[in-house]
Amino acid sequence: MRRALPIVLVAAACLIASCGDEDEQPTTRVAGDTLTVYASLPAHGDDAAAGRAAEAGMRAALRDAGGTAAGRTVRLEVLSATRPEDDAWDPGTVEANAERAADDDTTIAYLGELDRGASAISLPVTSRAGILQVSPADGLASYTRRPPGRPRAGPERYYPGERRNLVRMVPSDLGSAREIVAALRSSGARRLAVIHGNGIADRELEAMVLWLLGDGPPKDVFRADALPKEELEPAEGEVERTPSGEPEPLADLVAELAAARPDVLLYSGPADAAGIATLRAVARELPDLPVIGGPPLARAAGLPGMPSTGCAMTGVPPAAELPPRGRRLLERLRASGGDPDLGGEAVLGYEAMRRALAAVEEGGPDRAAVVAAARPARVDDGPVGPYAIDRRGDREDAEPVCVGLADAVAAGSVLAGRLP
Repeated sequence: MRRALPIVLVAAACLIASCGDEDEQPTTRVAGDTLTVYASLPAHGDDAAAGRAAEAGMRAALRDAGGTAAGRTVRLEVLSATRPEDDAWDPGTVEANAERAADDDTTIAYLGELDRGASAISLPVTSRAGILQVSPADGLASYTRRPPGRPRAGPERYYPGERRNLVRMVPSDLGSAREIVAALRSSGARRLAVIHGNGIADRELEAMVLWLLGDGPPKDVFRADALPKEELEPAEGEVERTPSGEPEPLADLVAELAAARPDVLLYSGPADAAGIATLRAVARELPDLPVIGGPPLARAAGLPGMPSTGCAMTGVPPAAELPPRGRRLLERLRASGGDPDLGGEAVLGYEAMRRALAAVEEGGPDRAAVVAAARPARVDDGPVGPYAIDRRGDREDAEPVCVGLADAVAAGSVLAGRLP
């Protein structure tokens, strides 16, 4: 017993002093005089202009705050979510961006992603690191709740250990799905056609709309995958074309669509070159067919040759839909940056940075405290108008904007000049 006493005393001393790595609790406090906010934004491809707009807004918000929060200097590090050869965001690049932020001891917040569905890649990384993530425009419903029609697509897969860390500046796509269903029902349509994409956000939006429709009306009478770019622009050889010059896969798709005699088309595919070609073919062959869809359709609306009947739901507000404070901010950003075409992403980028800085101001240089301070929250003076962030990170009172396709044709598209 006498020989065991020193061992017992040493063990007790270790318990008091927290000896050994296993007993040490990692700190969430960021040391030093400088805090880093990382932003992951598209720099190439179809969404490059949206990325530049969001970055302009983020930098303006940081300047307006004097470049500081909680008595510390704050620097913004912008990373590209795309590769030079990409048309859209790249999963490997997005994951690398989040990992870089997680590995940086000075990181206090991460602003991303801008593209729908891209935060599914970065969220598990930032959640594991305990970093606040503020998304300017990713409305994927399953980040915050289990979407109707997708019972296996719950939030738990994005948050290791249930450490929720997301705040977003746009309404959930569930709101878009509800508005689409309301528009379909009020139209009196009986027969619904669906062209859907293969992205997580595309599949989720379609599933929610069809689940909310239930037994209809309208009843879906036609479903098809959006054509991939490779079918219209094969890497090798020439694509088969009809006598009129239409790629045969596209002509076949539109012919099958016409044979189904739908009253309305739900387009939940992407706004890439193949998607644009598909929508133009629909407008050409079925000019009276109304088209309804989500954010990708809103981005493409107004391009030459696009459908002119229908509506697209989006959480990115057109300039005309912004409150006076938001319109003044957008005018300032356009003037200071010399870019008269900056869109609503600039205002959302501004507000994303502003919310991150407000959380840092309240929580101090501590990652856990910043996440806790970010939600729930009430904002009365924002450029997007008054809003509340609920405990899940959603904007409680945000509703999608319906962009009328006829109005978009008259006004021109946010993609004009960036797609053929």
